Amino acid sequence: MSLDKRFDDIRPYTNDEIPAAMKRLASEPLLDKVFSWLFPGQPVQDWRNKLRSVKSNLELQERIMHPAAESIIGQTMSGFSFSGENNLQKGTGTLYISNHRDIILDATLLLLILYRKGFPTAEVSFGSNLMQSQSIVDVGKSNKMYKVFRKSGNMRDLVKNSRLLSDYIRYRINGGTSIWIAQHEGRSKDGNDLTDPGLLNMLSMSMKKDLVGALASLNIVPVAVSYEIEPCDVLKVCETQKTMEQGFYNKAPGEDLVSIVTGITQNKGRVHITVCPAVTITDIEPYRDLPQADFFHQVAKLVNERVYQGYRLYGINYAACDRLRGTTEFMEHYSEEDITLLDSREKLLPDSDDQTSTALRDLLRRLYANPVLNRMNMTL
Repeated sequence: MSLDKRFDDIRPYTNDEIPAAMKRLASEPLLDKVFSWLFPGQPVQDWRNKLRSVKSNLELQERIMHPAAESIIGQTMSGFSFSGENNLQKGTGTLYISNHRDIILDATLLLLILYRKGFPTAEVSFGSNLMQSQSIVDVGKSNKMYKVFRKSGNMRDLVKNSRLLSDYIRYRINGGTSIWIAQHEGRSKDGNDLTDPGLLNMLSMSMKKDLVGALASLNIVPVAVSYEIEPCDVLKVCETQKTMEQGFYNKAPGEDLVSIVTGITQNKGRVHITVCPAVTITDIEPYRDLPQADFFHQVAKLVNERVYQGYRLYGINYAACDRLRGTTEFMEHYSEEDITLLDSREKLLPDSDDQTSTALRDLLRRLYANPVLNRMNMTL
C-alpha cells in the first residue's frame, strides 16, 4: 500500500475530487440561509454558481471561504488584529498548535491571516464527531481539512488512529505543507488554555526513537486566539456546571451545530491572533533526559507559556479577575464600559436556584479571568 493510500480516510479532498463535492454542495437547501446571512443583499443563486465553478481547494478558499471570513469579521467583530508576522515561516511546513475557543473560527481566522500575508494556507484538523452529514464532510475536506478521530474507549483503535495521524502530519510537513491543530481535544470551556501532553506524544509517534528531534522537526509554532467576547460563553459554562453536578455531560443531538452557528453569528467584540515564537530544538533539548511523561509535560508547559504571553487581554478579562477574587488589583486595566460588558454576559445566564446561579456566575467570571491568571502565573 502506498503512503498516499494509507491516508485516504483522513486527508482532504484532492483537486480531482472537489468538482463533484462542489456540485453536491451547490444543491444543499441550507445554503439559502447560510449565504443570505453571510452576503446579505446578494443573490444566493450567484453563490451557488460560484460553488459549481470551483475546481480546487485554493479556488474554494479565495472565492468562498475568505470572503465568508471577511463577512463574519465585518458583521460580528468590532475589531480584528494580528501580531507576530515575523514568526511566520515561509517556504517550510509549519505545525501551528493553537489554543481552541471556537469550533470553526480559530483556524478560519488564521487561514485568512496567512492568505492576507501571502502565505499558503494550512491544512486544518476536523474532528470525526463533527462529520455528521455529507455536506459537512464536503465543506471540510474541500477546505483543506483532515480528519482527527475523537478518543474512544478502544485502546487498540486509539493507538492505531494516533499513529496514522502522526505519520500523516509528519508526511505533510516534510513535504512543505503547514498544519493547524488544536492544543487539546475539544474547546476550552473555562478560558484555561492547556496543551495536552498526549497531543505531543501522538506527534512523536512517527519518530519515537528521538523525542527531541521528533518534535523539533515539526517546526511547532504556537498560536493564541483571543476573543473579547466569547459568543459561546454561556453555553460553555452551562456545560461545565452540569458536568460538575452530574460527573458527566452528554451532548444533545445537534448541540455542536448550535455552538458552530452561535460562534459564527454572535458578537465577539475585538478579536486578536498572535503567532507566537517557534518552539525550537534549543528550547526542547534541556528536557531530553527526562522520563517520557515528564518530557511531554515540560514541552506542553512551554507551548502554554507562549500562548499565555501571546494572548491579548481585554478589559473584561481584568474586570472578571477582580470580581472573581474580590479585589481591585487590576482596576487600571478596565473601564465602566468593561464592567457593563461583563454584567451583560452575566445577565444571559439562565435563571436557576441561588446555588446554581452563583456557580454559573463564578464559572463565567473564571472563563474570562483565567487568561489573566495564567499570564500572571497566579492561582485562586
